[in-house]
Amino acid sequence: MNWTFLVAEYLAQQRQLGYSLISEGRYLQSFALFAEQQENATTLTIELALRWANQAPSGSDIAIARRFGVLRPFSRYLCIHGIDSVVLPSHFIGPTHRRLPPFIFTDSDIAQLMAMADRLIPVNGLRPITIKTLIGLLASTGLRPGEAVRLRCQDVKLDEGEIVIDNSKGWRQRFIPIAPSVIGALSSYNIHRNRLNPLSQSGAFFEFDKCQPLNIRAADYAFQVLRQATSLLVQLNGRQPRLYDLRHTFVCRNMLSWYQSGANVDSRIAQLSHYLGHRKVSDTYWYLTAIPELMACAANKATTNGVFGGAS
Repeated sequence: MNWTFLVAEYLAQQRQLGYSLISEGRYLQSFALFAEQQENATTLTIELALRWANQAPSGSDIAIARRFGVLRPFSRYLCIHGIDSVVLPSHFIGPTHRRLPPFIFTDSDIAQLMAMADRLIPVNGLRPITIKTLIGLLASTGLRPGEAVRLRCQDVKLDEGEIVIDNSKGWRQRFIPIAPSVIGALSSYNIHRNRLNPLSQSGAFFEFDKCQPLNIRAADYAFQVLRQATSLLVQLNGRQPRLYDLRHTFVCRNMLSWYQSGANVDSRIAQLSHYLGHRKVSDTYWYLTAIPELMACAANKATTNGVFGGAS
């Protein structure tokens, strides 16, 4: 069985339908290599899928379940196309995801990270200001890190004061308004990048030296260096602060500000949900659990409104 060919054919078909399947593609290619090394692996079975899933580097139940789950749509594709396979059962091992409480950065944390970014190597190169500007953008807009690193120059419309996000998490396109201070910072970065990479033709807004576009792995690695340099090594449920937590911080601060100012949070949450690129408002409400201050504000509002037997 030529598993590599089947996986390539499946991914090509799905991507033509608009699915990016970046991480899923890596998983499936790993499975294809594994299956081709097994004797008599001529059909996709539960036993074969489990053997590969148990190769998860972390060995955690969630990692194993996630790998098994990635194979399920592929197994359905094989069956539909008359290739000998079982349709793998869903939730066969357990949950494939869990939501861990995020780390909420203070203003001091963010300022410290951005200041330390100036010391990244090469000091006189583009990497320090690229990472510094990226952190500032994430903190001030709540963009997903992946959305930010994929920005093209044409997506950052400084004259209009907005950023265009294309094809992210099921949205064909959404528009992110940016504050004057953010416009100023991005304009300065734009000038600096063009000066250091005058011949660049990558089209990427964020670049490193030698016209290399920023990618999420390089961004995460730089953040890891900054985290260690600034002593932000606190672990929450075994996980250290991440770039993605800047998004959580942005949302929590906005919601906390609304509660403290007496604004009608329910009327604003739908707008925030759309701004964040959430398909369901419930995904945005989940942020209420992130910090004690938000929980306290929400509980106080519920009591005031009589939900818990308070004033009516």
